[in-house]
Amino acid sequence: MFTKPLTRHSITTVDVSRDTESISRLLVAAAVNPGFCTRLLADPRRTVQAGFGGEGFPLSRPALNALSGIRASSLPEFALKLTEVLTNSSRPN
Repeated sequence: MFTKPLTRHSITTVDVSRDTESISRLLVAAAVNPGFCTRLLADPRRTVQAGFGGEGFPLSRPALNALSGIRASSLPEFALKLTEVLTNSSRPN
């Protein structure tokens, strides 16, 4: 019988489940409004913080930081990179 764990590994994860709704609304806004999409691709952080049509996109700091680092030339490319970044950041280290 073991009384102590054999190893102790710290696991760091980013919980983006709270951000899912805001991210979905963000992508829909970009899909329906070309001007918003252009702003999102050019400066994701500022665009998210400014909101769209009087609505905000509340995101956790890790999700906003992940989104801010994305550089893409189209909305599909942006969405793909966002998925990759959020998937990688939510995996245990």
